[in-house]
Amino acid sequence: MSSPNPRQSRMRPRSADPHGGEHLFRIREKGNWSTLLLSLVLLCAAPLWSQPPQPALPADPLTDANQILGFADALFDAGDYFRAITEYKRFLFLHPSDARAGRVQLQIGRSYLRGQQWEEARQTFEAMAQQHPDRDIRAEAAFLVGETAYQQGRYTRAIEDWRRAAEQYRQTPTAEKARYRLGWSYLHARRWAEAAQAFEAVDTTSPLFPSARALTEAAREAETLPRKSPALAGLMSALIPGTGHFYTGRWRDGTIALLLNGAFLAAGIEAVGAGNEAAAGLLFFFEAAWYSGSIYGAVNAAHKDNRNTEDRWLQGLELQHSPALRSLSRLPRSLELVHIPF
Repeated sequence: MSSPNPRQSRMRPRSADPHGGEHLFRIREKGNWSTLLLSLVLLCAAPLWSQPPQPALPADPLTDANQILGFADALFDAGDYFRAITEYKRFLFLHPSDARAGRVQLQIGRSYLRGQQWEEARQTFEAMAQQHPDRDIRAEAAFLVGETAYQQGRYTRAIEDWRRAAEQYRQTPTAEKARYRLGWSYLHARRWAEAAQAFEAVDTTSPLFPSARALTEAAREAETLPRKSPALAGLMSALIPGTGHFYTGRWRDGTIALLLNGAFLAAGIEAVGAGNEAAAGLLFFFEAAWYSGSIYGAVNAAHKDNRNTEDRWLQGLELQHSPALRSLSRLPRSLELVHIPF
């Protein structure tokens, strides 16, 4: 048998392989499906790539801590204290473990204080001064206990509160504020020497020291204020009814007292002269009442005049030292809530 021609073998067409064409078709078919699948995935993802990033959803103002505080602070600043209390309490209910919870409790007490709800304010501050774990908050609450009594005009109670706060929180800004306010309480209680001692105890490093030093001298000079003598006013009215009122500057009351006493006295004397003893006795009885009332009125007028003189003097001091007094109504920087717009 003759061997096959190598040239002919090399020139045989590839299609002559019975399985080659089918294998090649499968490879091409598989490649087409892969390309088609990749194209579909890219086509579906294209809208996602073309859209800009969506902004985050806004916080719910009814539950978000910052939104609630911002709204509550705005109400407080506007003087709507009772609605502010509601918002502060809502904050504490929804976020009891928030780091600002203690400061919010102070704001609730301050809202009661500004709204002149004295008992609620005092109860709030007393509870915080005794139980709150933060020393700075306890100290501020103790100071505000005294402030509540002071604004009520209960100066003796305020003196007790601020003495206790100054003793408990020595060498702190709270103690200096308490000593300064203690001096003002003594002034309003007309205890001039003790007021001077309280102002003098304010530390030289305190921002309140310049005001306290001036008030120390003012308290010592309070005894020299021009005053009327109640004893002299009573004596003058005892000699001549009405003149004690003239002495205190109450000319209208003095004139009425002089005329009434003179009229009843003259009528009584005339009744005696006419032999009408019953009428004379009745007239002298009323005259005795007017006479004693005139003396008491003159003494009381002198006390009122002195009180008015002292009140005007205190008002002048408060106006003169208003910057220092306004600084006491602000919380320390460490306890201020950051105001967040809502």
